[in-house]
Amino acid sequence: MRIFVAVWPDDSTLKRLNLLELAPVQGLRLVRPGRWHITLRFLGEVEEDLVPALVDALGDAAENMAGPLRCEIGPGTAWFSGERVLQIPVAGLDEGAEAVRRATLPLVPDSNHGEARFTGHLTVARSKQHRLDASARAALAGVPFAASFDVNSFDLVASALSSEGPRYTTVARVALRR
Repeated sequence: MRIFVAVWPDDSTLKRLNLLELAPVQGLRLVRPGRWHITLRFLGEVEEDLVPALVDALGDAAENMAGPLRCEIGPGTAWFSGERVLQIPVAGLDEGAEAVRRATLPLVPDSNHGEARFTGHLTVARSKQHRLDASARAALAGVPFAASFDVNSFDLVASALSSEGPRYTTVARVALRR
């Protein structure tokens, strides 16, 4: 099963994301509501029998972290990862991402021998197969968006591909210590 550890935006942030106006651009696929999240660590393909150990490891990490964490999204859209991913920067989750990484690393080692450190972001769109031209990229970058919310838990999420894109299912939720 393909899994990752994530946090989900609160309802107020989701409503505001629904109102985010991005210029229609051929070759750009918007992330649909219900799929907006912030990935703390992508774990990749993991055997299902490893899931209980991952849940325990995440529980240990969450138990040692005082919550809530304050997630700050914004100030606007920007291109990330080779100009194929349109995202909104996220701050405030570095400590949580590092705790998740440390907790899960013994179970799911870095696949690239030195996994890139967490770069907080919420993906809002991806360009299909090719890069967009400079004017299209410029029109989509810098669209104002700012929100903040409290994070009280981490979710272990399974991702399954479908004809409509990925489907995410929370396998387990672990609460942060209060």
